[in-house]
Formats: sequence, C-alpha cells, structure tokens
Amino acid sequence: MLVFVLVAGAILTFAFILVKIRHEKMKVDEAMFWFFLALALVILSVFPQIAFFFSNLLDIESPSNFVFLCVIAILVVRGFYLTMELSSLKKKVAELAQDCALRDLRDRES
Repeated sequence: MLVFVLVAGAILTFAFILVKIRHEKMKVDEAMFWFFLALALVILSVFPQIAFFFSNLLDIESPSNFVFLCVIAILVVRGFYLTMELSSLKKKVAELAQDCALRDLRDRES
C-alpha cells in the first residue's frame, strides 16, 4: 500500500512540475532536479532493498533514517548551490544598477 502512495505522490509531483513548466513558471533545467529526486524516491519505494542495503552498510539503525538523511543532504547541497547562484545574481543586479545610474548621469550632463 505504501509503495502505491509513494508512486502516486511521485506522479503528482511530475504532473505539478510539468504544469509549472507549461505555464513558464519554472525552467526545464531547474525542473530536472525535482524530476530526478522524485524518480529516486520512486526507485527507493519500489526497491526498498536499496535502502536496507545502504543503511546496513553505513550502520544506520533504520532504512527510513537513511532515506531521510539522503534527502536532507541532497536538499542542503541544493540550497547551497542556490545561495551561490543568488549571490551571483545580486552582484550582477548591483552592477547593472550602477551602470544604469552612470549612463543616466552622463545623459544629464550632455
């Protein structure tokens, strides 16, 4: 039963992402992350032996704890990369604003 719920949740996630792409609220390259994360969760729900194997290998008490650990780690890394991208974009916006201000100043002086 749980496998069906997880697969249904992943299918709904895929559909939600496709709707967001279709309405141009999300770019395809950014959506790929969410597609792969949903696919990975489907694979883990259909083949729970994977989680059991890695939880035993890493001496983690419960396979669900292993899955939570992996998801949290992936989201933390994703958040770090998004923070780096945001910092870069803020720098570019500041440079563009300064460039526009200098152009306006030159136009007024002319």
